[in-house]
Amino acid sequence: MSLSYCLAVLSRRGKLLAFMNSAFFGCVFVVVFVSEFLLPPQLYLDLKPSFAETIFGNGFVLMLFGIFAFNLALSSFIIVTLPGFIFFPLSTGFLVFRAFMWGLLLHAQPNWIRLVAMPTLVLEGEAYALAAVAGTTVGTSWLKPKKPESTRFEALREALKECLAIYVFVVMLLFAAAFLEAATLTVLSNTSEAM
Repeated sequence: MSLSYCLAVLSRRGKLLAFMNSAFFGCVFVVVFVSEFLLPPQLYLDLKPSFAETIFGNGFVLMLFGIFAFNLALSSFIIVTLPGFIFFPLSTGFLVFRAFMWGLLLHAQPNWIRLVAMPTLVLEGEAYALAAVAGTTVGTSWLKPKKPESTRFEALREALKECLAIYVFVVMLLFAAAFLEAATLTVLSNTSEAM
């Protein structure tokens, strides 16, 4: 599978990708904005260790691959992509759910942590949007094949090939996000220990 084929698949799904991006990032923004008015303010007395720090400790490599595997297997494939295989609107629904969770997580943080988390949010959000595109592509393929002469099974096989092409970018983005998140957590934990 060549990079040009993967880019061509993304080019064909550009409108769907734009919709998924606006759904994800718009929902994150709305949840953070509305939470500022509806939820009581938080007191930030001390920083508790993150989920990744608690599970993987302070080892950078273990944290990197743990975060990457968790985000790829559970967060993007099982939660966002796989439901779309069965019923295509579920990919969008679970993508919005992930955005809602990101928005609540960001609301509960001080502003400096929001700024530190922003690059990870952008990379992971784009990966989740691509995962939703992959799930929707496969989910809609067997409903109405693009070519009238092809069977539903052939259309499903072609959509699975496109899903793999999209997942090339999902893997790259999630690895970059995991690297950034692990590096940030390692620096923050080393800084808090030094204080």
